[in-house]
Amino acid sequence: MKIIGIVLAVICFALLVVGHEFGHFSVGKLLGFKINEFAVGMGPKLWGRKKGETEYSLRAVPIGGYCAFEGEEDGSEDPRSFNRQKPWKKLLVLVAGSFNNIVIGIIIFTVVFAIAGSYSPVLSEVVEGKPAAEAGILAGDRIVAVNGTRSDEWTDITRLIQTSEGETVDITVLRDSEEKTYTVKTYTLETGTKGVGIVCSIEHSVGGALKSAFNECGSMIRALRDFFGRLFHGQASSDDVGSVIQIIAISGEYAAQYGLITVIHLIALVSVNLGFMNLLPIPGLDGGRILFVIIRWITRGKLSEKVENTINNVFMILLIALMVFLIFKDIIWLVK
Repeated sequence: MKIIGIVLAVICFALLVVGHEFGHFSVGKLLGFKINEFAVGMGPKLWGRKKGETEYSLRAVPIGGYCAFEGEEDGSEDPRSFNRQKPWKKLLVLVAGSFNNIVIGIIIFTVVFAIAGSYSPVLSEVVEGKPAAEAGILAGDRIVAVNGTRSDEWTDITRLIQTSEGETVDITVLRDSEEKTYTVKTYTLETGTKGVGIVCSIEHSVGGALKSAFNECGSMIRALRDFFGRLFHGQASSDDVGSVIQIIAISGEYAAQYGLITVIHLIALVSVNLGFMNLLPIPGLDGGRILFVIIRWITRGKLSEKVENTINNVFMILLIALMVFLIFKDIIWLVK
């Protein structure tokens, strides 16, 4: 099962990147951009076929892919090249990749929750002998707030408990149409996160699955916001991030312990994460290129394409260096 999970993770992560690039490709074609090549994989070309003006190729390294627009990296004079298109068209093409990843993530989440059920804030069990039971919380209670922050989404509830400060957390529940607040001690789970000894219930419905899918995306946005907040205040470390190697290794462990449905859920998380991270206004990412398009639009082209490409290339080198560092760190993590 572990090997199956790893193989599935490798294939799916590659497809997520291809899905991202297909977003750029499909919108580019729709808007009349000239696209020289759409490649699945990276490295040496194994197969290629030209249809119209675009070559479709399969390359040796089964990780990712790319969509090569005419004039994307140079000053092409072709009227249909990327560099000669109107700003709003460029923005649509650049956003399309991340949009695809987010949509893919939501679709996968919906399927997962429809099959496995979606989490409900109604408690199916309060573990005997654990802090929640000792505080007086009962099975059947519906959690409505944690430390005064109201939520009806289980992922938010667990996040609020796990990120709470101090040794206690205030949990508000709805019981018999009456709200009650309990101060509950926290303890450390095997995963290293905080817990109080409660188990959510599972409900099965298409509407509930779709709602949970969007809530899961919202929860990820808030988690990313919290991470960058810690990063800004110097409270984050390299242990908080990992490369695709760590994700694949975790996928294998999850497949062995919890089944493939958990791996698929993880892949959906990665897809949404990939979508939002690519929109960050950092040169080298789609968000950085979007920022440059807006700046050049506002300043009427005072920032030259040469300067933009130079900045993007420098940051791309830095991003590759970061990726190499994370891969090296994760290899050490694996062999320990």
